[in-house]
Amino acid sequence: MNKRTITIALWIVALIALVYAIYRSTNERITVVENGREIVYGEPQHGLILGLCIFASLCILSSVFLLLDKHEAKDEKTTISKRTV
Repeated sequence: MNKRTITIALWIVALIALVYAIYRSTNERITVVENGREIVYGEPQHGLILGLCIFASLCILSSVFLLLDKHEAKDEKTTISKRTV
């Protein structure tokens, strides 16, 4: 894999993580009260959302570092033998 494919893969993973974090943060909160007990369904999980956002930011940051890296492997053709006539 070269830098370009890794960068694209990191951006796709970051986008998926951010979309899932937004999906989980907008989840509907349902509160049911029965016999004096309060039960909450569908509450957003803030730790999961924070973790996904941090993960996405690390993916984006690492892809930027890959794009800014100037060191590239150059394949220079080497001559094994010289033919003289």
